[in-house]
Formats: sequence, C-alpha cells, structure tokens
Amino acid sequence: MKIALLTIWHEKNYGAELQAYATIKILQQLGYDVEMIDIRLSDLHRSNLKGKIGNYISKFGPSQRKFEKFWKTYIPVSQRYRSLGDLQNDPPVADVYMVGSDQVWNPDIVKDFTNVYFLDFGSDKIKRVSFASSFGVSTWKRQEMIENVRTLLRRFAYISCREDSGVKILKDVFDITAEHVLDPTILLGDFHNLTDYTAEKNTLVYYPLFTQYNLEKYVKKLGDELGLSVINANWSKNILGTIIWNRNSLEGWIKDIAEAKFVITPSFHGVAMSIVHHRNFAVLVAQKDRATRIFSLLSQLGLQDRVFYSIEELDSAKPWNQTIDYTEIDEKLKELRKNSIAYLIKSMN
Repeated sequence: MKIALLTIWHEKNYGAELQAYATIKILQQLGYDVEMIDIRLSDLHRSNLKGKIGNYISKFGPSQRKFEKFWKTYIPVSQRYRSLGDLQNDPPVADVYMVGSDQVWNPDIVKDFTNVYFLDFGSDKIKRVSFASSFGVSTWKRQEMIENVRTLLRRFAYISCREDSGVKILKDVFDITAEHVLDPTILLGDFHNLTDYTAEKNTLVYYPLFTQYNLEKYVKKLGDELGLSVINANWSKNILGTIIWNRNSLEGWIKDIAEAKFVITPSFHGVAMSIVHHRNFAVLVAQKDRATRIFSLLSQLGLQDRVFYSIEELDSAKPWNQTIDYTEIDEKLKELRKNSIAYLIKSMN
C-alpha cells in the first residue's frame, strides 16, 4: 500500500523534522510504502524579496548541510510542489493520503496553505486519513472558514488528533467525531537510530522556543547551584541579524535532551523527548493558550505536576529534587501505544 504523507517539514525546526521522521518510521515498520508530499511552508513564508535573499544565503551555511543530510537519509519525497494548484493539477499517486502530525490544522501557521493540509486535492476515490493532526490551540477562531473546512473534513475516512482539545474542536465546531491518539514521536519511542549510545551527563538543558533573557539568566544561576553545565538546546549562530547560519543538528538536539540530568522547556517535542528518554523535566509554559497539546499528554501520564507558569513558581517547587517513576509511566505508554497503533492499522485497512 502506497501512502502519500503530508505534514510540516523541511523547516529546520526540531519538532517538525522529528515528527516527520517518526511518522515515516512507524509507517515503514508497519510495512507500508510511504512518501512525503514535497510541499513546504517556507515557499509561503519566504515569498518576499528579503525572505528569498535570506533563504538563499542560509543554504551555504553548516546548518543547512546538517539538515540536508538528515532529509536525504530519512525522508523519501515525492516530486516538488509549490502550491495548492500544483497539487490539484498533478496530485500524488497513492492509495492513501495522510495528513499529520504537528500543527497542520492551525491556520495561523499554515495560512494560505490551509486547504492543502485539509487535503483539497486528488480524486475522491483515494482514502484520506488524519493521524495525530493538531490545531495547536484550544479554540477555533476562524468562523469564516468553518463551512469550507467542514466540507473538506467530510472527505476523510478516518480522523485522529494528538490532543483532546483537538477532538473537542472537531466535534463542537465541525460536527466530526475523531480519535485521540499519541503524537508519533511518543508512539515511536526509540531514536537510537539517530543518536546511537546515550549516557546521562551532569547537564541542565533548557530548550526555549524563542529568546527569553530572564529564563537564560535564571537557568545559568540554577546550573551553578546544582553543579550542572548549562546547555541551550536551541542555540544558533546568525548572520546579518536573522539569518540562521549554524545550529545543532536534529540528532545532536535529541542527544542533548537524552543525556540531560534535568530539562526545562515550554516545547511539546522537548517534553516528548524528555519522556521517551526518561529524563527529569519541567514545563515552563510560555503561551498558555498554545500549550493544550502538552497538558493533554501530561494528563494522560499523570504528570500534570511538571507544569509551571512562572520562574518563581518553578523555583519554589524545585522539581529537580523530585524523581519521576518511569516504571509507572511506561506501563501507561504501553497501553496508549497499543491503542494508537491499532487505530492506525484500522485506518489503513
């Protein structure tokens, strides 16, 4: 069976590349022939002259080479598409069109590609499946898009989301029943193919989604207090202000988290990698309305006490002094993985 997968990728974004890799790996392990539909949000976001120049310059940097190596090694791709029109005029040849995971249904992110990610191309005879798709927010605010999106969703044979808030949006806004499944990064659960051997180090890793000088200052102070070396897992070296010239590879990013003594992050995939690698961690929420996917995952695992809303609250609780019982967590994950895989196989067959 041939699956044409559509997700957010080729962005040099750790979470996006990680979930793309995990989804492909899971489908391949189940025996399916999978190919990434090669359309990129960067085509949309870099349409102005300044963006095009920045994109061109960054192609010569070491960061680009690291990610190019990853894509060529692990992501099988279709022909290149640059618009919805391209997809509609020459749609991918496949038995199944699959969309997910990541925030593929967040119009604030996919913008003019919204119809792309609701699979508005190809014959109605081709099965459409959503696996672990995410809205990324707790409420749907685009009232003008409801009828169009509802019509596109009704073409799907199976729909699943990676958080319970997404299931609720689908039911309340679009009158669509959906399944709640694990994000593919948690579902796969094994990244040794990318990291090789890992061993815990005396490091405090923090993975901010954007520059937070107060957090950076606090983490350095905390590292000194705990006797841990501090690693910013989202480091980058820029040129001309905003052009990313160099940053860690995806493999290096995973390894930093996998070997940390303690992890602080507001990132869903930072949390996912902490759990997969049995790390002690804390979630320092940056934007509450966009953290529903983290709350959903942690509530399934009984880890809600790992969430904090300020540096002061985090410092007062001192979660680095409290270990996580991963024996219990792994038992819960075993059942959740079993159910998610069963649903995935059912949706294919």
